[in-house]
Amino acid sequence: MKNALLILLLLFLSVVLTACENESQELEKKEELNHVVKPESIQEVEGPIIVLENEQNLLPTFQSIASPSISLLSSNGDVIFPSFDHSYGDVCWNDCDEFYHYNYPTIHSGDVVAGNQLQIDWSTLKPQPTEIHFIHIDNRDDYDKKELSREQKTPENTPLKITIDEEIIGSQYALEFIWIDGGSVKGKSIINFKLE
Repeated sequence: MKNALLILLLLFLSVVLTACENESQELEKKEELNHVVKPESIQEVEGPIIVLENEQNLLPTFQSIASPSISLLSSNGDVIFPSFDHSYGDVCWNDCDEFYHYNYPTIHSGDVVAGNQLQIDWSTLKPQPTEIHFIHIDNRDDYDKKELSREQKTPENTPLKITIDEEIIGSQYALEFIWIDGGSVKGKSIINFKLE
């Protein structure tokens, strides 16, 4: 009789322990599901909203985002060159410091004549940038290039067309793309081009 009671007691304890373990696993699964989508972790900001890829508010890797394009068009809009000479790269990505100074590179000039148009299209950037600046660069000193002017462009206004006149031939320009989330800069990239 003692052995039967002992066996029943051990069987009862094993059932209780198994039930506790299953309940603990269920709670862990529910916590994981609740952790994936937390409405309180979504921040509201004024202006365009960027949906970043994960909870840490990180942009996707820079290499996975398509590049903007620059095409050279004739005065009547026909494509002369589908890809105009330019350089494109990230300035900072998921580790932006507001005090970082960008040095504009010396780049190969693209040949243009007065009346041509440049068409810059950033519609392939996903997610779309929050801010875009069109920058005129003083390229007289290869080692110390300065911004002559900076003009904000509307991110939704793509493509941007620039008509070439005699005054801007020989100039260097850049478009700066900025991704902002929760009031802080998460990413910056720049496309540079020079007219000759």
